[in-house]
Parts: sequence; structure tokens; C-alpha cells
Amino acid sequence: MHMHHDHNEHRNLKVEEEPLDSANQSLADALLSSFGILKAIMVILVILYLASNVRTIGASEQALVLRLGKLLPDVHDPGLVWAWPFPIDEIVPLPTQKSNDTIVTSHSFHRARKEANLALAFISRGDSDGLDPSLDGALLTADAGLVHLKWKITYKIDDVGGYISMIAGDDVESADDLIRILVENIGIHVAAELTAEEVIRTRLDHVQREMKSRLNDKLADLGAGVTVSLVEGFEQTPPLQIRGAFDGTQRAENSKRAVIRSAEQAETKVLNEAAGAAHQSLVDAMNRLDAAKESGQSTVALAAEVDRILMEEVEGEAGRIIKDSDTLMSVIVDQMQSDVELYRTLLPEYERNPNLLITRLWESTRQSIFGEAGVTKIVVPPGTQFRIQLGLDPEEERIEEERRLQEQQFDPSKLRPQKLVPVGPGLG
Repeated sequence: MHMHHDHNEHRNLKVEEEPLDSANQSLADALLSSFGILKAIMVILVILYLASNVRTIGASEQALVLRLGKLLPDVHDPGLVWAWPFPIDEIVPLPTQKSNDTIVTSHSFHRARKEANLALAFISRGDSDGLDPSLDGALLTADAGLVHLKWKITYKIDDVGGYISMIAGDDVESADDLIRILVENIGIHVAAELTAEEVIRTRLDHVQREMKSRLNDKLADLGAGVTVSLVEGFEQTPPLQIRGAFDGTQRAENSKRAVIRSAEQAETKVLNEAAGAAHQSLVDAMNRLDAAKESGQSTVALAAEVDRILMEEVEGEAGRIIKDSDTLMSVIVDQMQSDVELYRTLLPEYERNPNLLITRLWESTRQSIFGEAGVTKIVVPPGTQFRIQLGLDPEEERIEEERRLQEQQFDPSKLRPQKLVPVGPGLG
């Protein structure tokens, strides 16, 4: 019982700490404060570390995240992007919405330092200066000519995932390198299909379209995530050593084309004046008719087609002649019918009294002759001698010329008298 009592007393024994003196108490308080500040700093450092990989993506950019070197599938649009701190995550922003330009000079001649800012027209080479393959680039054309050319390629990144996985770059420099390599190869094939003249002058637009189309096809095949929006070729020129001769040839060619165009315009003008707008249809129909004759084919339908065009469509001088011919034919037919009717009318009178009929007809004819304009009538008194001067009096000739000038329109009816009166023999 005594031992048990001693144990309980031991358990109820209280430890009493003696109060620290003022110096030790101040030290303890300072240590506690320091630990609190250290904890706060550590928390702030952790927060700053976690926020160290927060980036703002611009309005013309998109971003991808690489986690331990592996590309994550999510594409981040403009705004704030958070990722785990480096080296766990890496944010890769790319300019996807804005256009990027790159200049490719692989097919151009080398410029000396003093020529760097000179226009192409002010750069020359001597006849003895050849091309240096290590410095000068050129394209070989279909006519075995050489052409210098620079390219300006405008593109944008429209698939950042494809761009990162294929090109593996965090800026546009890698895209520039890829496009330069493609331009160097595709340009060779495009130029090989055309002549030097076509590449330099006449078909440069075609060259640019072909380059753009083939570049985009190749980039799509590679899955590069890049699209070319514009290809511009500039500073296109033959080798500077032969540029003078090339320009002279071009001037001669331009002169020839100008002469050909002038001749074609004159041809078109003559044909329009001759046959009007239907001249091409008439020429085509006549060519088909000639071809059918040469080959021995039937020409009935083709000849009918030519006649139809002549009668219904042709205008101009040929149309006028045809219309005048139709009018003259109608007048002649009418006059012949009138002559027949007159003959039938006069025949019974002639059979009854031929002398009387002839006398009347002669009198009618004489009056008609003296009534014609331009016939001068001279009265000769009996016993008077006079001389006859052939030709019209100058005054009457002037009047007659004015009358002819006033008659501007063609009148086939005046080619012959309105009536043809048969006159028998023996009338003086």
C-alpha cells in the first residue's frame, strides 16, 4: 500500500518552469518572428515559382506547351497561358494570324557591296565577266537561257501543331528556311517549262501563280502547318553581260508585234467596211466552201450558206453593192415587162397603119430628146450660116456639174429611160 501511494504521488508531480529573464525572452520572441517571416517568404517564393511560366499570348499569336519535351495537343489562343515552371513545361508562342515575309535570293546574281542599294538598271557587267557558281544564282529556261530572279514569299502559320511537330522551331526562322529550300527546288521546275522571254516579261504572272500553287501543295504534303498567300517575282533579268543584246531583241520583237497588230487592225477595218460585222462569218463559210471543193465533197449546202450570209447578214460596201444590184435588177425587170406590155399595145396599131404609128412615135421621141436636161436647142434663121462647137458651153457645163454633185444618192432608175420605145428603120 505504501508503494502504491508513492507511485500516485509521482504521477501528480507538476513541473514548474522558472520564468526566463528579459534577455532570453527577447531572443525567443525574435526567433519566433524570424521563423514566421521565413515561412511567408517560402510561401511567396513557391507562388512566384508556380507563376513563373505564365505568359501573355498576343492577338496575332497562338501557343503550344511542351511538357518534358513532349508536345501537348491543346492550342492556346491569345490571352494568359499558365504552365508548370521550366524545365517541366515550356510555352512556345507562334505568330499564326499575321503574315510573314521572306526574301529568297538563291536565283539572283551576286551584288557587290557598292551595288547593294543600286536599282537593277544601274548595275552592269562587262562582256568578259562570267558567272560565279559559288556566288551567282540563276534559273535555266526551256530555250536554254539563263534568268536571274528574286522571290518575295508571304505566308502565315495556320496550324501550330503541324508546324511544331514538322518544323520543330519556336519562331518563323525555321519556316523561312523550309520555304527557301522549297522555292529553290520548285523554281527550277517552273522555269524549265518556259522560255527566258516568258519568265522575264510575258508570263511572269503565270510563274508566280505556279510557284504559289506548287509551294502550297508541297507544304500540305509535308504537313508543315504553313500556307503561302502570295508569291512575287522581282528583279527578273537575263544575265547582265547580255542584257543589252536581250533588250535589243525584245525591241525588235515589240516592233514586229506592233506591225502585226497594225496590219490586223487594218484588216479588220477593211473587212468591216467591206462586209460589216458579218465578215468573220462570211470568211469562215467561204473557207469551208473552198475546203469542200478541194476535198471533192458536196458544196451545195455550203454555197447556200454563203449566199444566205451575203443576202441577209452582210453590210458595208459589199452589202450596199448587193442591195444596189437587187434594186437595179428589179428596175430592169420592170422595164422589160413595161417594154413587153408597150409592144403588145402598139402591135395592133402598127398592123392597121404603120406609117402613122411611126410618125407619132418619132414625134414623141423627138420631144423627149429635146426635153432632156443638158440638151441645147439652137434656132437657125433661114439662110444663116453657123459653126458647131463640140462640147457644152462653159456656163452650161458648170450648171450641169452642180446638178450632178447635188445628186448624192444612187438611183438605178436613171440608168435607163422609163420607157423603151421601139423605133422602126428609116427614121432620120
